[in-house]
Amino acid sequence: MIRAIVFDLFETLITEVGPTRASGLAPVLGLDRQAYRAAWKARRPRIMVGQLSFADALTEISERLAGAVDTAAVQGICQQRLREKADAYARPDDQVSALIAELVRREVRLGIISNGFKEDVFGWAGCSLAPSFQCALFSCDEGVAKPNPEIYLRALHRMGVQPEATMYIGDGGDNELAGAEQAGLRACRAAWFAGRSSQDLPWPELARCSDVLRVVAAG
Repeated sequence: MIRAIVFDLFETLITEVGPTRASGLAPVLGLDRQAYRAAWKARRPRIMVGQLSFADALTEISERLAGAVDTAAVQGICQQRLREKADAYARPDDQVSALIAELVRREVRLGIISNGFKEDVFGWAGCSLAPSFQCALFSCDEGVAKPNPEIYLRALHRMGVQPEATMYIGDGGDNELAGAEQAGLRACRAAWFAGRSSQDLPWPELARCSDVLRVVAAG
């Protein structure tokens, strides 16, 4: 019997229209694209676990690649990211909202695990979905990120449930489904925003939000 569901956040509960990708900011900073992407990729893991801020990462990269920092550009990028995430939080999809409301009605406990920067998760508390969740674990606050099983186990502890009674649902980024399975949760891939995978994955794909209710009912 499924007593709890842990969701990924972006492209699972919340979707964005044309977000500015952090890996594609080279033109804004006046940097070489290829060199910037490599430098960004090297720093992303530290940002995800709160060891390095988004602004400090962009500053470090600019200093390394150009020997100078456009402080106004860095500040503008950070503010734009905050605005984009706030816009996404302000308009949750109707089908997602209906799913969460029905899960609450069925007394299924709900949690979130998300890999993100401070700018990414700042607006979650003001989202209309937030009150329905027993816990929300963000990698930048926890100091650990998916797919490390530790972050899933922390969510289970805070929700007061066992892994065998818990399902994890996400779009599959950051190898999150394998991490959930390693922690003992039942993993499913959310395809309602991300679309069907072109790969043959070992996890069930849920094409519509309503498919979650079918899985819960089946136990």
